[in-house]
Amino acid sequence: MPPALNFPPELLLQAQGIRVVFLDVDGVLTDGGLYFSEHGETIKRFHTLDGHGLKLLQRAGITPAVITGRDSQALRLRLAALGIEHAHFGTEDKRPAAALTLQALGLDWAQAA
Repeated sequence: MPPALNFPPELLLQAQGIRVVFLDVDGVLTDGGLYFSEHGETIKRFHTLDGHGLKLLQRAGITPAVITGRDSQALRLRLAALGIEHAHFGTEDKRPAAALTLQALGLDWAQAA
C-alpha cells in the first residue's frame, strides 16, 4: 500500500528546520462556527483531533503558538489544557505578535510555519 501522504524530498528537508507553528483559532482549531448562549456568551466547538495534533507537534519538538483576534475564558482553558504557552489574544495584526513570540523563543522566521 502506498503512503497516505507523499511530499517532495526538498520540501521535507526544508521543513526539518521548523521549530514553531503559528495558528489562528476560528476556522483552524474550531469548526468556524460561533454559538451564542441566551446570555450572549460566545461558545466555541473545539475538535479533539486538533488537540491531538498539537500534542504530536509538541512531542516532535515544535512549539505551537496561537494568535487570535478573539479572547474568551473557554479559549484560554482549552489552550492551557493543551499546554500551549505562547498565545496572543485580541490581536488583529498577527505579524508583530508572531515576531514577539519568535524573539521570546530565540527563533527566526525561517524556523516558523
